[in-house]
Amino acid sequence: MVQIPGLRSKSYTVLIHILVWVAFLLVPLIFIESATGRERFMMLGWFLQFLMALYFYYNFLYLIPRFLLRKKIWPYFLMLILGLIGICCLNLIFAISTEGVIEHRHPFNFWHTAFFPFYPAVMAFALSSTVRLTMEWFKNEHQKKEMEAEKLSSELAFLKSQVNPHFLFNILNNICSLARKKSDETENAIIKLSQIMRYMLQDSKDEKVSLEKEVEYLQSYIELQRLRLPEAVKINFTIEGRPELYSIEPLLLIPFIENAFKHGVSYQDCSDISIRLVCLSREIAFTVNNHIARRNGDNIEQGSGIGLKNVTRRLDLLYPGKHQLNISDDGHQYNVELNIQF
Repeated sequence: MVQIPGLRSKSYTVLIHILVWVAFLLVPLIFIESATGRERFMMLGWFLQFLMALYFYYNFLYLIPRFLLRKKIWPYFLMLILGLIGICCLNLIFAISTEGVIEHRHPFNFWHTAFFPFYPAVMAFALSSTVRLTMEWFKNEHQKKEMEAEKLSSELAFLKSQVNPHFLFNILNNICSLARKKSDETENAIIKLSQIMRYMLQDSKDEKVSLEKEVEYLQSYIELQRLRLPEAVKINFTIEGRPELYSIEPLLLIPFIENAFKHGVSYQDCSDISIRLVCLSREIAFTVNNHIARRNGDNIEQGSGIGLKNVTRRLDLLYPGKHQLNISDDGHQYNVELNIQF
């Protein structure tokens, strides 16, 4: 009598209830051999069946939602007892009205007849309580999962909204430095910025994008960074495998690259940044390595900003138990190793 998950049709649920009660009434006839016994059962059993169904739905549809689920315990049990008394009274009235009409019945006994529905009513109470509370539990679990999914979606959207202004701020600073130098690359930088913003404003709205598009975005960002850096800074970005075969959440890898440029570039000493993306079978391996350029005694943890914190949180939400992120800092080299299983 439990409503099957996924079936929303009320008529289907009502049909199930009817079939169960009909089966409950007819099954005992299989085990009654004599015609007299069957006749007697059909005359008396149907009314007991009616009383059980009445008490079942009295508890199932009225008492539990109105009292028990609202934590009105004492009124619930009071109404339960009153309902039981009413069932016993109905059975007594029926027995008196049919005395002498139904043959082969036991001699009339007031107390036996009055309390005869007690055990069937207790069974109806136990069954209705079990079914209704089980349904409520599944309903609450479903609502809880929906709320968790909605919360997850909202949190991811919030984290993504923090990422976009963060990158845009750094890129505008880069273009500003080119403009101050009156560099011929300023126009090219603006074009690259428009490509990046198109990706951030359009493609990043999707739940997932092709890894190939994400790679193109990373390459545009790296090329934009190259415009402002001296030739002494070596940048190596290698791709192995076929990224077009994979889908990934947008803007998930860029914080690691942005962090490498932010803390791994020195204008006085030689600097190098190594970025590698390997597409394996149902897995990608992404690594970023850079020398640490110290400035005014700052360390990388103090200056990492919200980027790495956000991407770490997003990975926990999007790939629970399906990713490994290892970040190491020995004071000279900063290494990021990210593996995601699909």
